[in-house]
Amino acid sequence: MPEWSNEVPDDPRGVALPIRRTPPHGSLLAVVTSIDLVGTRTHFWQRRTMPHEKIKCEACKAGLPTRWHSYLSAWDHHTKMHFLFELTAQAAQHFVTFRKAHGTLRGCLFKASRWRQIPNGRVLIECKPFDIVSHPIPEAPDLITVLSILWNLPPDQLNNNSPNQVVDLPTDSRDPEENCTRLSFDAGKPTRAARPDALGRGKNGNDVA
Repeated sequence: MPEWSNEVPDDPRGVALPIRRTPPHGSLLAVVTSIDLVGTRTHFWQRRTMPHEKIKCEACKAGLPTRWHSYLSAWDHHTKMHFLFELTAQAAQHFVTFRKAHGTLRGCLFKASRWRQIPNGRVLIECKPFDIVSHPIPEAPDLITVLSILWNLPPDQLNNNSPNQVVDLPTDSRDPEENCTRLSFDAGKPTRAARPDALGRGKNGNDVA
């Protein structure tokens, strides 16, 4: 006989988050919850993106090329969704620039869209700090564990040679409220924390990936 219960069990593997990518039309506005991003080489294998295996890689045997992808976790205040955001190497560079300037990616408000609003168009990224004290966001997940669940892999299989997800915080004596913003994005009016020279922003106010 089955054992019925009204209690929903937790997933013993941990938190499972869906993947979101830059939409072909419109834009994605969210706040980064992870301390850093993590990346690996991938294949488009059996109709989905899968990690490249160092040993006995079936996708390599099939002659499929690899491409580097990175992942960070983010919170969409509008939909209340906690998700993984997938990036190519070019798009990820803008988050690397933000991390170097602020010591962490957590609290980075970003807007992702595509050039000319077409599918597979170049990704445009804008970044600025967000006030996570007044507007709390979820705790940072273990990205490698979340990806392991998503790809049905043991966590240690992704952990080899992975980037360190912990970064040193900058020694900055400024008031954190000075560089915070509400959940909005005006591409034509960058804030002091999102200067064009600091974040590599183009003439039109967009970061081009």
